[in-house]
Formats: sequence, C-alpha cells, structure tokens
Amino acid sequence: MAIALSAQGLSQSFASRELFARVGISIEERERLALIGPNGSGKSTLLKILAGLQKPDEGALTIRKGIRVAYVAQSDDFPDNATVLSAVIAAVHADPPPHFHDDHEIELAAEMTLDRVGGGVEELSKPAAALSGGQRQRLSIARALALEPDILLLDEPTNHLDVQGIL
Repeated sequence: MAIALSAQGLSQSFASRELFARVGISIEERERLALIGPNGSGKSTLLKILAGLQKPDEGALTIRKGIRVAYVAQSDDFPDNATVLSAVIAAVHADPPPHFHDDHEIELAAEMTLDRVGGGVEELSKPAAALSGGQRQRLSIARALALEPDILLLDEPTNHLDVQGIL
C-alpha cells in the first residue's frame, strides 16, 4: 500500500520538558497504529500533530492529497442539547466524505454507524449529556467512523469502554 501520512523529525516540548525528539513515522492507508507509554510522555500530543490539529516545535508532516484523517480524543465534548444522532450528523456535516451528496445520505450514514457501534448509543434521540463514560466514548468513535477516514487516530479509546466495546 502507499504511504498516506509521513512525519520526519518531529520534536515537541512543553515548557522546559522535552516530550519527544526527532520522531519519524510513516503510516499506510488502512494501517492501525497504537502508542503505548506512561502518562505525560507525549502520546496525545503526537497524535494531535499527526492529525494536523497541532503544530510541532520542529519537523514536517506530510499527508497525501485526498487522505482523510480522523482523531478521537481521550475525552470529548458534545454540543449543548445534542442528541446521539445530532452529534454524529453535525460531525459529518462539518467534514462530509466526498461521495455524500445530501442530508439524507449523511443521516443514513450516521444511523448505520451508530447501529454498528452499539453499546447504548443506538437510542438516537437520547441526549449526549445523559450518556455514561463508555457510551460517550462509543459516540466519539462513531463520529469519527462516520467520516469514513483513511486513517483513524484513537487516543486511549479503551479508557471508558467495557470488554464488549473494546472488542
């Protein structure tokens, strides 16, 4: 497969503390990536840089044209008064896959994704604020999956999930 994302010489510090230095990585389409390390070691920061959400102190990030990257944070905020369904629809409306042509396709994709994710997020009209921690994490994952990304970056996605959700 072709390289979808490449990073060379990434370095990042927080105040006077170096989180990581001269990191290089290449990610191919549909490849899975997991980062393991102690709290405060820069895993979240590196993922945010790879997702294009944060700039590194040094280094270069190259994402092949047309590659869709989605990032699921450790904890997520949902809009006030959002329902399970509206949270996913809003995310897809903000960055719809190119083959979605109208609101009906976006809503259908959101419903199908929520059905696949399961675990209490199938109740589409339930307020997002009423979800448990695990259900909120599933909703965050559903929002990312509904975007149909080529690369999905998950920041400690199993923190609040039960065994079924992890599987």
